[in-house]
Amino acid sequence: MDDSRNLPQQQATGSGLTPNTASGLAYILGLITGVVFLVIEPRNERVRFHAMQSIILSVAYIVIEIALTILFGIFAIIPGIRVVFAFLGLIVFPLLGLVFFIAWLVTMIKAFTGSDFRLPIIAEYADKYSKTGTL
Repeated sequence: MDDSRNLPQQQATGSGLTPNTASGLAYILGLITGVVFLVIEPRNERVRFHAMQSIILSVAYIVIEIALTILFGIFAIIPGIRVVFAFLGLIVFPLLGLVFFIAWLVTMIKAFTGSDFRLPIIAEYADKYSKTGTL
């Protein structure tokens, strides 16, 4: 969802980069660069939002992958439905990866261009935690 609210964009960042560049770079390595920009950027609300959204998106992907791996692993040992879940796994895991890849790519491109793309559910938490500075 594209959000047209006016987050501060011209305010200097702690990294010395423009806010657009810092916001976009927060997505490059997901969790890693998200944490880096959250730590080095104490004041710029826009950069902090994108850093936190990047962190939450990355953690969500990791948690969902682990949960599905466990679930599919459990069902894969049950005789009779093993083949069904093996086939489902061949569909679900690449599809999930594609969805998260597209979300990552769109948020990063939008951040670099100065437009804020707000991911449903994730953006609410990113707003909350980027302002308070606590998880």
